[in-house]
Amino acid sequence: MYQFTYEPTPKNVLLDLMGVNKRHELGTSQLSFISDAFDISINSLRVTLNRLVSTELVSHDGRGVYRLTEKAIAKRAFINRWQHDTFHYETWDGSWLTCHLPKGISRTVRRKSLSVLQWYGFSVGLDHLWVRPNNLKLAHTEIIASLDTLGLEVGANCFVLHEVPDSLVSQWGHQLWDIERLDSEYDDLVRSLENSLKTLSNKPIYTTLSETCRLGGEAIHRLAIDPLLPKIIRPQEKYQELKNIVRKYDRVGRNIWLEQLKKLGVD
Repeated sequence: MYQFTYEPTPKNVLLDLMGVNKRHELGTSQLSFISDAFDISINSLRVTLNRLVSTELVSHDGRGVYRLTEKAIAKRAFINRWQHDTFHYETWDGSWLTCHLPKGISRTVRRKSLSVLQWYGFSVGLDHLWVRPNNLKLAHTEIIASLDTLGLEVGANCFVLHEVPDSLVSQWGHQLWDIERLDSEYDDLVRSLENSLKTLSNKPIYTTLSETCRLGGEAIHRLAIDPLLPKIIRPQEKYQELKNIVRKYDRVGRNIWLEQLKKLGVD
């Protein structure tokens, strides 16, 4: 199963900060503030911005202002999907969304495809065949378009399986997702968020900025790549519990960040 860990790397910090307001931009005048808040050198931030430009996640207008590209905004939209009702929980018709990956693909391309499929909750059902319950509310064509945008390799074939042997259904439902581990991780995150909310007001502002970005980012990214399984495979109590506290934590953290960004002249 895909192991997700969110780290406040220069790349994640810059992309997250550009995504905190609707303008999706960042000025070089703000790098000193970010450097102090996250203990990242300004030179490292500049190098990271240049790399983000080269990978077409960020654009630069030549006057010290960097903006998220459409490609990066699409990824932000995927990360923020946790805020919406995106899957059928109670009702699932038993069909499976599947993706077949062809042979003979380079490791770099395949690694990206596997990450994209794992983000969407797919797991290995058979050799070269990745599966997940077909219970997402997005239309089949929309899911394929999103997978393509996020980096699914050319030549991958996605389709819906309606007739699957009972033995395979049992195997997929009980073995492909480690429900016990998922629930345990969610319990840990909930406790961390609750403890953070209790102590944020007593901490220095830079500590608060770093903590809300790191912990809030970890929780939001965790929800973003939740496999979104139907009730018959995984009850959603832990998912809903984490989602509820993340909503509260996101509001608190966002207000703290927007207040500080406003002092820098960011609307």
